[in-house]
Amino acid sequence: MSLSQFILALIVGLASGMIAYVTASGMSLIISGMGTINFGQGAFYILGAFLCYYSVKANVPFILALLIGFLVPAVIGAFVEFLLRPVFGMDMNYSMLITMGVSYLVCDTMSFVCGNTVRATPVPKWLNGAFRVPSMKIAFPLYYLFIIGFAALIAIGMNLMFKKTKLGIWFRAIISDRQMVECLGINVQALYTVMFMIGLGLGGIAGALNAPISGLTPQQGLTIFNTVFPVLLVGGLNNMGGALPAALIMGLAQSFAAIFIPTYYNLVPSIIMVVVMFFRPKGLFAKKEA
Repeated sequence: MSLSQFILALIVGLASGMIAYVTASGMSLIISGMGTINFGQGAFYILGAFLCYYSVKANVPFILALLIGFLVPAVIGAFVEFLLRPVFGMDMNYSMLITMGVSYLVCDTMSFVCGNTVRATPVPKWLNGAFRVPSMKIAFPLYYLFIIGFAALIAIGMNLMFKKTKLGIWFRAIISDRQMVECLGINVQALYTVMFMIGLGLGGIAGALNAPISGLTPQQGLTIFNTVFPVLLVGGLNNMGGALPAALIMGLAQSFAAIFIPTYYNLVPSIIMVVVMFFRPKGLFAKKEA
């Protein structure tokens, strides 16, 4: 492997890992705070991707298109959370089935409205091309660098929100002891709504970030979950902080596998997940129980 191939695989792996992280962090927030696995995350991921596609097609600035990819799924998330309220506190299977039904509804509606033709979102002109280091014969794809930087800002923003803001303190309190938060007179139901909105919004903006990289079809929303769920299991379902290292491990492993074993590289995340689950059933980065 040449140095240029190594660096390109590294950048691609980091970019795909960061996209997986943004998607998985939204799911992890909902799991940690609400005890609900959102099987609809993939649908809102692809909804965000299509919103970005149509926004760019309408000459909306790309950064604004990313924001739209976050806001619309977040607003819909408030309605989905309302649908889930009757089953909160019941067996998790009920919420899983409801979110799965929402996922099929969103994807099928998009198929009806948009059709199943594969679409490609153009990379904005200011991110089209590569960054070249004069002393090195290596090209760094600008858009992949943008994904890494933008997703890193999201990770930093999430961390600061949890540690420095009142909303984040409330979120952490709910994750630790929901009943105690209720006793303090805080509106937990409203916090659940905000939590769900942020979770689905993160899925949407992840899809918007990935839109210029891969072709889009509505039914991809039903398969994205297969990529993100291994990240959650490897990182630990009860640990939001585990999503980032787990996603980077998956992204880098798959990127380098595409060079050495191109026929089987798609199997790499599943293989890593199975191996980790065998030795660490609660995930590599799961929090230790007191």
